[in-house]
Amino acid sequence: MKYDFGIGNVIIVSSHNGYVPFIGFVGVKGDRILRIIPAGADESEKEECAVWIDGRERILMPGLVNGHCHGDMTLARGAGDDLTLLEQQAAFADTGWFYTRIDDEDRFYSRQLTYCEALLSGTTFIMENMYWGMGTESVRAMKEVGIRGALAEDIRVDFTKPDVFVSENYLSEYKNACVSAGILPILGGISEEDYETKRLRNILDISEKTGMMLTCHLAENTWRQAIIQEKYRTTSVRYLAQNGLLSDRIIGSHVVYVSEDEIQALRENNVKVVNTPLCEMKICDGIAPIPEMVRQGIRVCLGTDGAMWNNSNDIFREMKGMSLLHTVNSGIRSLDRKDILDMATVNGAACFGLEKDYGTIEEGKKADFILIETGSPHMQPLRLGKHENVTSALVYNTTGRDVTDVFVGGRHVVEGGKLLTADVANITKKVKKASEKIAASL
Repeated sequence: MKYDFGIGNVIIVSSHNGYVPFIGFVGVKGDRILRIIPAGADESEKEECAVWIDGRERILMPGLVNGHCHGDMTLARGAGDDLTLLEQQAAFADTGWFYTRIDDEDRFYSRQLTYCEALLSGTTFIMENMYWGMGTESVRAMKEVGIRGALAEDIRVDFTKPDVFVSENYLSEYKNACVSAGILPILGGISEEDYETKRLRNILDISEKTGMMLTCHLAENTWRQAIIQEKYRTTSVRYLAQNGLLSDRIIGSHVVYVSEDEIQALRENNVKVVNTPLCEMKICDGIAPIPEMVRQGIRVCLGTDGAMWNNSNDIFREMKGMSLLHTVNSGIRSLDRKDILDMATVNGAACFGLEKDYGTIEEGKKADFILIETGSPHMQPLRLGKHENVTSALVYNTTGRDVTDVFVGGRHVVEGGKLLTADVANITKKVKKASEKIAASL
């Protein structure tokens, strides 16, 4: 057979043609997209498919990218409601953010439940910002569920001891384990309250030496900005820029409090930005100047943060939240639908240096894509052509519950809304038990 499987009669949406939706056929061989053919020219292709999927009344788009998540905290979902991050730090300090109440098995299944939720809602790539390193168990947790992703290993052995770094041997073994499993190894940086020039230079040197990108919380909230202001008489981004510490290796998370000249410094150094709009609203961190970042050409992508600060790992919700938040804050048309869709797909892929293989529906790219049901009343009516509203439906109407099928590298991991790669019921049972331990400590 020419194709391992093919999907026909489906509405295809992708940035590479300006998000102009069209009905067509996608044929997959191995882990890559072999052919894309507009409807009417694909009649004979069905016979060339070992498996045929009728995509009628469904949208096919790239798998979504979640660029910032803390899966360790899914077991604490809802525990931080109605508290700011600073208040949470004080409230949960006695257990080290529940560390003393749970064990590595609890954290393992918490991450797996996060990845199950992500896949079922259309995310095919997720970056895990690990609260606690678990060595190769971190790799196993992600690999078993079948999601594509990155694992950010904290440079610190203990985040309360900013100068005690993990060993070079450990990082080498960790990187090799990730690469062997097809996972991207990332280095997790320090918090803003721990900024010291020599310390940061050491971290950047390790990032360059290991070839690992560096992720860090950056310009996140007012109290961390106040610490930098008192210590250095400047802001986080200006401090980094003045000391030559901005780099194209850096992925900045949140990036809420930045001025126009700071945005320019980020752009000039090709720093990527992952914003988590629903989390920022929920814990009252503030509103990032995303429209200005987009206008200046910064690669902005989306994350959910942890379920404790957002409660959901659904990137479709982040898309709508991003759009509506900035419509209110920055004015109508400050961000258009294409900007939002870019953040969830091609920008996410580019953030991790993977845009050659992911982020669009093009021949030769990896077969990482999702199918979305459009027959439900909240998705209708749909139009194509000059007055299409398909992209509008993706940003404003769709939620993760509308995703029916998910493919990662040509592998059918979600079919008919059911995850095929993991026992969701068993994982949920494990996490529920762990959450009871946490509830007892509140």
